[in-house]
Amino acid sequence: MSRLLLLATGGTIAGRGADSATLNDYSAGVLRGEDLLAAVPQLQDLTTINVEQIANVDSADLLFAHWRDLVSRIREAFRMDPDLAGVVITHGTNTLEETAWLLQLLIDDPRPVVLVGAMRPATALSADGPLNLFQAVQVALTSEARGHGVLVVMDGQIHGAQRVTKLATQGVGAFASPGSGPLGWVDDVGVHFPMAGGSRQVPFAGLDLPEQWPQVPILYGCVEPEALMLTACLHAGVAGVVFTGTGAGQLSAGERSVLLAWPGKRPLMLRSNRCGSGPVHRCAEDERLGVLPAGSLNPQKARVLLSLALIAGLDREGLAALLSATPLSATP
Repeated sequence: MSRLLLLATGGTIAGRGADSATLNDYSAGVLRGEDLLAAVPQLQDLTTINVEQIANVDSADLLFAHWRDLVSRIREAFRMDPDLAGVVITHGTNTLEETAWLLQLLIDDPRPVVLVGAMRPATALSADGPLNLFQAVQVALTSEARGHGVLVVMDGQIHGAQRVTKLATQGVGAFASPGSGPLGWVDDVGVHFPMAGGSRQVPFAGLDLPEQWPQVPILYGCVEPEALMLTACLHAGVAGVVFTGTGAGQLSAGERSVLLAWPGKRPLMLRSNRCGSGPVHRCAEDERLGVLPAGSLNPQKARVLLSLALIAGLDREGLAALLSATPLSATP
């Protein structure tokens, strides 16, 4: 039988409530990875799974240090074990998409890395975690998953790391991939990928992650945003800024004025949008303001990319070249 590595990080899938009817008031990251496997004995018929506990937290409390440990362990596992079929990561849903995108940019191996979570705690009636985990393992074991990059399996759907996002606070179908849809699906018949995987861009495959990461705040666009937020970031000397612009990533007149009046060096800056889907294209004022369009990346994923770009020492021109390269282009 093939082998899988399961890396547990906590989240709702490992959560526990006061009783089986409790869906919202529960503690995330209580059960350990071994407990999750024990709750799905059918997995023993599929493969041999080695379990390691990276963290056991609500994913809202995930730290850069946890990301560093995940990347290091996955790289080591693939390097040391050529017979390893893939890696499955149990993860809280709140920041699952950010971890998936980080790994997409850093892990250069065709073998599957599959993230999975749950919208209901393990103690709930009709908990979705056990089936989600079973299906994530199914996906990680299939040869069709190779070459598709980092994947997210939730509610029977298989999503790619770049597009997937959490769109709802409740309900087992909370994840979607705006602009493209899922890559495939999994059911009792098997794993289905309509399109074959292929080569992919891994721009930071050899990047070593530091203990101290650059500061990259996200500023949210709205009616008359407080100029002091951007001003404070500039005075604090942040390394990067992501704007959650209105519409197609538009900055307000006040934000543009602050940037144009700033006498010092500007941070590396990206414009995303708050709409939930759709690209942000280059505009005539980008050069004057010193910002770049984030393409199809939502604000939280734009922050991940910008953070890695800063760690890698990219300047604005280098980041612009990366953003223009497939599959990081602005169009779906």
